[in-house]
Amino acid sequence: MVRGMTTIGARPVPALPAACLEWCRAQPPALLVADEYVEVDLDLWNLRLAERGIDLRLRAGGPDGGVVESGRGYLRRSDLWAAGRRARGSLEESVIALYMCAAWLAGHPQRSGIRRGLPDFRVPERDRPAWHSVSAHGYPLVLHDVVDWLDSPSDAMSLLRNGASHGCVGRGVPDLGYPLASLYLSSLAMAWSEVEIVPVDPAGLASLVHAGWTEVESIARMTPRRYERYLDVVSTWARHAAVDPLVVEMWLVRDWHDRRRGDVPADGTGADSPPGGTRRR
Repeated sequence: MVRGMTTIGARPVPALPAACLEWCRAQPPALLVADEYVEVDLDLWNLRLAERGIDLRLRAGGPDGGVVESGRGYLRRSDLWAAGRRARGSLEESVIALYMCAAWLAGHPQRSGIRRGLPDFRVPERDRPAWHSVSAHGYPLVLHDVVDWLDSPSDAMSLLRNGASHGCVGRGVPDLGYPLASLYLSSLAMAWSEVEIVPVDPAGLASLVHAGWTEVESIARMTPRRYERYLDVVSTWARHAAVDPLVVEMWLVRDWHDRRRGDVPADGTGADSPPGGTRRR
């Protein structure tokens, strides 16, 4: 065993940083994650959806606590969990849940990893006739079917990203990187699985590397199996700290930004671009 590390099987896990332990134990866990919110420009999102012919409108919480479909609204992590509960009911609800996750991720000041502009999770029209695993509206069926695979995060991730698990043939979801795919899986898992699934963000991954984790050096080298090992490390730290893994994941993201705070160029460039991240507009 490497000094300062524990192991999961034969795999080393860096020691839990004292700063992580102190921060996590000082938080109100029942509220911290659920209330993590972003401000969303609903007019912009819904205009882009309409321009792409995507038949849905995003809604969010208004300043008075009601639901709004225009102007600026607020999406909380608990809203994503509620959408994840509804997603088991239909493919349409799954699409709505995924777009809510995309809006939350794109609006978060400390997270990255989503493509510029509006993501389109439909298979291109020209490719649809060749795939029986695509709905009439162009959405890969795995977007809904993945709920049944949550007890195996690596298989669930492979299904979303590649459309296949255990050698099956299918079609993965376009425009879906690991940060968004993992946020979606985490939202589903809150209602439909006892397995602890947390998002992976380029900043958080960089914090794990800084702490001594050597299996994945950036989000660009992530794979479904490596994602499951990432979950093992976060869960191990959470057990040591006696907190929810989602709280540890929040610390990982914040830690990267705390360490970078004094090392940002004067023009602000790079502030939201940890290794392997994707800059947002």
